[in-house]
Formats: sequence, structure tokens, C-alpha cells
Amino acid sequence: MKGNLFRVIREGDRITVFTVGYERRDGESLIAALRDAGVEHLADIRENPVSRKPDFRARALKALCEDAGIEYGAWPDLGSTESQRDALHETGDFSAFRKNFRAHAQRRMSEPIERLCVVARKKTVALLCYERSHEECHRSIIAELMADRLDAGITALL
Repeated sequence: MKGNLFRVIREGDRITVFTVGYERRDGESLIAALRDAGVEHLADIRENPVSRKPDFRARALKALCEDAGIEYGAWPDLGSTESQRDALHETGDFSAFRKNFRAHAQRRMSEPIERLCVVARKKTVALLCYERSHEECHRSIIAELMADRLDAGITALL
């Protein structure tokens, strides 16, 4: 990868699942990071792909990706629910959120995770959500579940 910062979270065999947050970014810097990493499919895993930042509303983000030759995929089935996010905001306890979301994902997200794994076997995928920190976002859990199925590495784009 070129000039953008990244951090390897987990080593894997032949596949790497990238994760990226758009907090403190604009559309141009996100696209640059994706290009530098060789991302071919941006998996937007927000339950509701809306944002106060115009570049990160689903329609605008899809257009940015298309202009850059990156496939945009909406994966709302892989988002954390409003009640899960509300509980996290109330308590600030990410450990509890992580445990609860992981259990939820294992029970209810097996099929969409498998569908995204099919894409990741063919194209380089990055999981997108808001939080800048990989460790403070549900995308870290989705990435772990995918990596387990794919024997893949995980790299956070910073």
C-alpha cells in the first residue's frame, strides 16, 4: 500500500479483509485510501447509510466509488441495530456491546456474512462504517467473523 496509513490486525492466508471508518475524512481521502489498498468492493455495513457529511450518504458514496472504479455494495443486514447503538451510547461500554453484537451476528447474520465472503473470495473488500477506530466499531466483529470463514487477514485503513 502506498502513502496512506494502515494497521495489520490479523495475518491471514491469501485474502485480506480491509476495514475503514469515515470519521474525520472527506470523500476524496476515503477513495484515495481505498485505491491505495487495492479495494475493489466497498461494503457499506451501516444499518442506515445516512450521514450528516454529504459525501457519505449512500447515493453520493456510490457515485464516488463508481467514479473511482470501485464497486459499492449496501449491506444493511450487517449493521448494528438502533437499540444496540443506543445501549452503547448510554453505557459507553464497548466490551458489553462487542460481546452482545458478536452473539447477535453469529445468530442472525450468518447468511449475509457468507454472501460477503463470496464477494471477498473474488474481489478485495473493505468494510465501511463511521468510527475511525477499527476496535471501536462493529465492523471489527464482522471482519473477524469473515476472516474466520476465509482464513483471511484483517487490515484497518487509518
